[in-house]
Amino acid sequence: MTAHPAQYEDTVEQINSACQRLFDTWCESRSVIPLGYLLHCWPLPNGGPVSVRRLADGLRELSRAHPGALGGSAWPIFCELTLCIDEILLYPGIRLHKAAYD
Repeated sequence: MTAHPAQYEDTVEQINSACQRLFDTWCESRSVIPLGYLLHCWPLPNGGPVSVRRLADGLRELSRAHPGALGGSAWPIFCELTLCIDEILLYPGIRLHKAAYD
């Protein structure tokens, strides 16, 4: 749980870092379909729950429609990303600069 605003910021940074690694992985392997899903919802316009929810929804749809895209080296990154997303979405009351993230 993100108990402090600095932890919230760190979690958003972890999300962006994981997305960047997925982007790099899928670019290297020329995996166009997962890249399309990722780029539909990332980069995040802000670190608020609405943006993070959109990312979660996009990745969920990717996992349903193209489960093979999340195998190999993408799998541990996807797992890390899922944990960070859950941390923000399960505890949405803990935010900093509320107006900046809405």
